[in-house]
Amino acid sequence: MDAFDVIVAGGGPGGSSTATFLADAGLRVALFERERFPRFHVGESLMPASMLLLEQLGVRAAMDERGFQLKYGASFHDEETGGAQTFYFLPGQPWPNYSYQVPRAEFDTVLLEHAKKRGVTVYQPASVEATEFNADGVTVTASSESGAPRVRAAMLVDATGRDALMASRYGRRRRIPNLGKVALFAHFKGAARQSGRDEGNIRIYVMREGWLWWIPLAGGLTSVGAVCHARTVKAWTGELEALFYAMVARSRGVSEALAGAVRVTPVHRQASFAYDNSPVVGDRYVAVGDAIAFVDPIFSGGVYIALRTGQLAAAAITEAFRAGDFSARRFAAYERRVRAGLAPLFKFIHKYYEPAFFDLFMRPRNHFGIYEAVLNVLSGGNWVTSPLRLRLALRILYGLTRLNGWLRRRAGLPIESRLEW
Repeated sequence: MDAFDVIVAGGGPGGSSTATFLADAGLRVALFERERFPRFHVGESLMPASMLLLEQLGVRAAMDERGFQLKYGASFHDEETGGAQTFYFLPGQPWPNYSYQVPRAEFDTVLLEHAKKRGVTVYQPASVEATEFNADGVTVTASSESGAPRVRAAMLVDATGRDALMASRYGRRRRIPNLGKVALFAHFKGAARQSGRDEGNIRIYVMREGWLWWIPLAGGLTSVGAVCHARTVKAWTGELEALFYAMVARSRGVSEALAGAVRVTPVHRQASFAYDNSPVVGDRYVAVGDAIAFVDPIFSGGVYIALRTGQLAAAAITEAFRAGDFSARRFAAYERRVRAGLAPLFKFIHKYYEPAFFDLFMRPRNHFGIYEAVLNVLSGGNWVTSPLRLRLALRILYGLTRLNGWLRRRAGLPIESRLEW
């Protein structure tokens, strides 16, 4: 049996970042990834704060060399009213005022290869089949083409994403009400591009039946996705590919930009309901990324949450080794930091689907610092720095939303959350 300090289950951004930070701290790390890389994956738009983490991981130069599409902002389009609003990421922050649009197959491979270069032992493809905890550590048994490796360590990191190895076996998953969605998505070649710094902006098209994403990638590729309510998919009697194109047809902007484009991948399907898992920490284990929670992808937070929780988990585990204490109580502070980082994003997403909020969102004003506060959330900055003035600005925004809801009700305008549609 091979002996390590930490075992990481999962080689996506959460697992790769955790393993790299731990190896940089001098710990012996084994990582198990069940799939061969590169592999197709959704979640291609990065928050700007991700760039800071890539720098801290030591992988920023390798990413820059890949020539990924730059993204300076995000535009939102209301298909009900025809309104549109573009947000440009602010300069002068601890992170750059841009990020990347990335094919995840390539991006995730770079991260995992970087972990190997830092000294992480990677078992791939290898699926974790069993975990045995006792007072002295944890033993992991995996299955692979070359046998069934067994590895022993003091700690286990669950980075298995939506499969949530530990929560599914020993805990529970709580679905977030009214955020049940299904994403249908594909890549296209030859779609129309915007010019200048707007070329790489992610575009979101909101409609009654759901919303569409438009993510320009390097090399003339474009990722297009349709996020539908789960009940819409259940009620659909035809092929899901036909539902995807039916959603696209409801957006004039997306339809026109795809005219003449060629689809180069199948139409993929992924249920993207929101959830949170428990427990997040325990004696000798912690979870990171989607193994903790999944939020609605409309603000592109998935990769950043994975990278950031990986960094925080590695710091907590390193301190646990220094203290010689691997109890759940030792990792309680880590869980509090994660929950504190997720809470503003969950709330912002719920508010986003309210017409009263969306109305203000599409007509931004920087009174009381509200615009800067919104950009802080859209950039992932609330995980890095969230001063009191920005938190107060968000409270003011939510207060104005309640006032706007009252005014809309008096005017006979819709106030029902799109989550209920």
